[in-house]
Amino acid sequence: MELFILILSSLISAISPANFAGDKVAENAIRSQFKQVEQIQVRIDNAPLHNLAAGKVDRIRVAGRGFFPLEDVRIDTLELETDPINVSRSRLVKGKILLEEPFGVGVRTVIRQEDVIRALQSRWVTQRIQRLLRGLNRNKQLDFSYLAQSRLRENLQDLRQTLDEYRFLNPRVQILENARIQIEAEIEEVQTGEKLQLAVETGIEIREGRQIKLIKPTASLNNQPIPDELLKGLAENLEKQLGLERLEKLLQVRARIFKVRFYKGSLEIAAFVGFPAGFKV
Repeated sequence: MELFILILSSLISAISPANFAGDKVAENAIRSQFKQVEQIQVRIDNAPLHNLAAGKVDRIRVAGRGFFPLEDVRIDTLELETDPINVSRSRLVKGKILLEEPFGVGVRTVIRQEDVIRALQSRWVTQRIQRLLRGLNRNKQLDFSYLAQSRLRENLQDLRQTLDEYRFLNPRVQILENARIQIEAEIEEVQTGEKLQLAVETGIEIREGRQIKLIKPTASLNNQPIPDELLKGLAENLEKQLGLERLEKLLQVRARIFKVRFYKGSLEIAAFVGFPAGFKV
């Protein structure tokens, strides 16, 4: 969401009275927010032309492929279409943005499973996985008594408490058509070089357009099931991170996910973000 705000601020900045080049300037402004953009096309619809100088545009449309917001993190397809935009001309001349009227933006993205694999190997994603798991309640007593192998119990506890000592290797991802995702990877203990085989599968469901729910998640290490209590804690933490409520409150915007569609090998997401009058960038 934060990245999305940066893209929109670039678009709005592009309609400054000093930027009558319009489409090309907006394209360059968007490119500047990414490490790399493979293809992009921007169209600013405005009639009459003098509205542009007044800080108004009828609509902005963006379509492109291969957006890299971070190294090794790729969005295959990104499409945006805005409502009419009206910003404060006096603030715009000073390089600042203040919305005079509310407006909304529709966004469609496509993510391919090969890009997910690449992202899982990136430092940025790995750090967030570590932060996610490290955020579990470490004072919570977990019952591992039903597990047959004491070594697995130790590995699970180590994974939860000292994840910085582990690294993820050779991730494999499958996006399935039945709204489920499978992930397999190796977890290597840095000091000893010992490797564990991790397998995760979960369904994904959008509830009320705001909450991302993990449906019937399963996971195992070396073919031994991870305890339900630990798995539940991980799922709840991840759902909290992915939910829209936190960012809505933080950024004072209104966000909804309209569609999540699973194809074999890719995932399509359609969403809407509404910005209130008085929103500042």
